[in-house]
Amino acid sequence: MKREAFTRLIDTVFAAKSGEEMSCSDYFNELPRYAELEANGVDAAALMPEVRHHMHQCPECEEVYLGLLGLLRAEKK
Repeated sequence: MKREAFTRLIDTVFAAKSGEEMSCSDYFNELPRYAELEANGVDAAALMPEVRHHMHQCPECEEVYLGLLGLLRAEKK
């Protein structure tokens, strides 16, 4: 297992919470703010841990985030 995959697995295990998880719909409502914070160099995961947790649980949502973040960073150049 590559280090990156292992690190992701460990993060996912420790990010697991009991109770209600964020849905993909809720995630997409928060995603623009999260991505904008990241694009501006702010630690969005610290401010919005539930969004980061959802990304660890849902690769499809993380893929959308990475695309949006890439666009925002390209726009800032």
